[in-house]
Amino acid sequence: MLEVVTVHDVRGKDRIRVSCSSAACNGCKGGLFCNTKKRVFDVSNVDGLAIRKGDRVEIHLETRRTIGGTLLTLIAPLLLFPLGYHIAKGLGAGEGLSTLIALGSIALGFVGVWIYFKVNEHSYLPTVRRVVEEAE
Repeated sequence: MLEVVTVHDVRGKDRIRVSCSSAACNGCKGGLFCNTKKRVFDVSNVDGLAIRKGDRVEIHLETRRTIGGTLLTLIAPLLLFPLGYHIAKGLGAGEGLSTLIALGSIALGFVGVWIYFKVNEHSYLPTVRRVVEEAE
Protein backbone atom coordinates (compact mmCIF):
# COMPACT_ATOMS: atom_id res chain seq x y z
CA MET A 1 0.00 0.00 0.00
CA LEU A 2 1.33 3.44 -0.95
CA GLU A 3 0.37 6.63 0.86
CA VAL A 4 1.55 10.25 0.74
CA VAL A 5 2.31 11.73 4.17
CA THR A 6 3.87 14.88 5.63
CA VAL A 7 7.17 14.81 7.56
CA HIS A 8 6.80 16.08 11.15
CA ASP A 9 10.30 15.40 12.41
CA VAL A 10 13.54 13.80 11.27
CA ARG A 11 14.53 11.50 14.15
CA GLY A 12 17.74 10.17 12.67
CA LYS A 13 19.41 9.02 9.51
CA ASP A 14 17.00 6.14 8.96
CA ARG A 15 13.86 7.16 10.89
CA ILE A 16 11.39 10.00 10.47
CA ARG A 17 8.07 10.88 12.11
CA VAL A 18 5.21 11.55 9.71
CA SER A 19 1.49 12.20 9.72
CA CYS A 20 -1.29 11.56 7.27
CA SER A 21 -4.40 13.65 6.79
CA SER A 22 -7.74 12.36 7.98
CA ALA A 23 -8.89 12.17 4.35
CA ALA A 24 -5.98 9.85 3.58
CA CYS A 25 -6.79 7.69 6.60
CA ASN A 26 -10.45 7.39 5.62
CA GLY A 27 -9.54 5.90 2.24
CA CYS A 28 -6.63 3.79 3.49
CA LYS A 29 -6.88 0.02 3.00
CA GLY A 30 -4.68 -0.54 6.08
CA GLY A 31 -7.01 1.48 8.31
CA LEU A 32 -8.36 -1.65 9.95
CA PHE A 33 -4.88 -2.59 11.16
CA CYS A 34 -3.66 0.94 11.90
CA ASN A 35 -2.93 2.02 15.45
CA THR A 36 -2.00 5.63 14.73
CA LYS A 37 -4.69 7.28 16.83
CA LYS A 38 -3.19 10.75 16.41
CA ARG A 39 -2.16 10.00 12.82
CA VAL A 40 1.52 10.57 13.70
CA PHE A 41 3.87 7.60 13.37
CA ASP A 42 7.43 6.60 12.57
CA VAL A 43 8.61 5.38 9.18
CA SER A 44 11.92 3.99 8.05
CA ASN A 45 14.13 5.88 5.60
CA VAL A 46 16.16 2.85 4.48
CA ASP A 47 17.43 4.53 1.31
CA GLY A 48 18.78 7.52 3.23
CA LEU A 49 16.82 10.06 1.18
CA ALA A 50 17.41 13.75 1.97
CA ILE A 51 14.23 14.58 3.86
CA ARG A 52 13.39 17.73 5.81
CA LYS A 53 10.55 18.69 8.14
CA GLY A 54 7.49 19.67 6.09
CA ASP A 55 8.38 17.54 3.05
CA ARG A 56 5.72 15.30 1.58
CA VAL A 57 6.89 11.74 1.06
CA GLU A 58 5.39 8.58 -0.36
CA ILE A 59 5.54 5.62 2.02
CA HIS A 60 4.99 1.93 1.42
CA LEU A 61 3.44 -0.42 3.94
CA GLU A 62 4.00 -4.00 2.91
CA THR A 63 0.67 -5.84 2.94
CA ARG A 64 2.27 -9.17 3.81
CA ARG A 65 3.89 -7.72 6.94
CA THR A 66 0.71 -5.93 8.00
CA ILE A 67 -1.45 -9.03 7.73
CA GLY A 68 1.27 -11.27 9.20
CA GLY A 69 1.72 -8.96 12.19
CA THR A 70 -2.00 -8.86 12.81
CA LEU A 71 -2.32 -12.64 12.64
CA LEU A 72 0.66 -13.09 14.96
CA THR A 73 -0.86 -10.67 17.46
CA LEU A 74 -4.15 -12.52 17.55
CA ILE A 75 -3.33 -16.16 16.89
CA ALA A 76 -0.20 -16.74 18.98
CA PRO A 77 -1.87 -15.92 22.33
CA LEU A 78 -4.98 -17.92 21.42
CA LEU A 79 -2.88 -20.97 20.59
CA LEU A 80 -1.46 -20.86 24.10
CA PHE A 81 -4.91 -21.29 25.68
CA PRO A 82 -5.35 -25.01 24.93
CA LEU A 83 -1.66 -25.61 25.61
CA GLY A 84 -1.90 -23.99 29.06
CA TYR A 85 -5.13 -25.82 29.78
CA HIS A 86 -3.80 -29.28 28.90
CA ILE A 87 -0.54 -28.76 30.75
CA ALA A 88 -2.47 -27.71 33.88
CA LYS A 89 -4.82 -30.70 33.55
CA GLY A 90 -1.83 -33.00 33.05
CA LEU A 91 -0.31 -31.71 36.28
CA GLY A 92 -3.52 -32.59 38.11
CA ALA A 93 -5.16 -29.17 38.40
CA GLY A 94 -8.93 -28.98 38.66
CA GLU A 95 -11.24 -27.55 36.01
CA GLY A 96 -11.36 -24.01 37.44
CA LEU A 97 -7.62 -23.76 38.05
CA SER A 98 -6.87 -25.17 34.60
CA THR A 99 -9.08 -22.51 33.03
CA LEU A 100 -7.35 -19.76 35.01
CA ILE A 101 -3.93 -21.06 33.98
CA ALA A 102 -5.10 -21.19 30.35
CA LEU A 103 -6.28 -17.57 30.57
CA GLY A 104 -2.94 -16.66 32.11
CA SER A 105 -1.20 -18.33 29.18
CA ILE A 106 -3.14 -16.03 26.81
CA ALA A 107 -1.86 -13.03 28.79
CA LEU A 108 1.64 -14.46 28.62
CA GLY A 109 1.20 -14.83 24.85
CA PHE A 110 0.30 -11.14 24.50
CA VAL A 111 3.38 -10.18 26.51
CA GLY A 112 5.50 -12.39 24.27
CA VAL A 113 4.04 -10.81 21.12
CA TRP A 114 4.63 -7.32 22.56
CA ILE A 115 8.29 -8.18 23.24
CA TYR A 116 8.65 -9.64 19.74
CA PHE A 117 7.34 -6.45 18.13
CA LYS A 118 9.54 -4.25 20.36
CA VAL A 119 12.63 -6.22 19.28
CA ASN A 120 11.62 -6.36 15.59
CA GLU A 121 9.94 -2.94 15.40
CA HIS A 122 12.18 -1.67 12.61
CA SER A 123 11.20 -4.43 10.19
CA TYR A 124 7.48 -3.67 10.61
CA LEU A 125 7.72 0.09 9.94
CA PRO A 126 6.49 1.54 6.65
CA THR A 127 9.34 2.63 4.37
CA VAL A 128 9.86 5.88 2.47
CA ARG A 129 9.77 5.33 -1.29
CA ARG A 130 10.36 8.87 -2.54
CA VAL A 131 10.00 12.57 -1.81
CA VAL A 132 6.91 13.97 -3.53
CA GLU A 133 7.47 17.17 -5.49
CA GLU A 134 5.18 20.16 -4.84
CA ALA A 135 3.81 20.12 -8.40
CA GLU A 136 2.38 16.62 -7.94
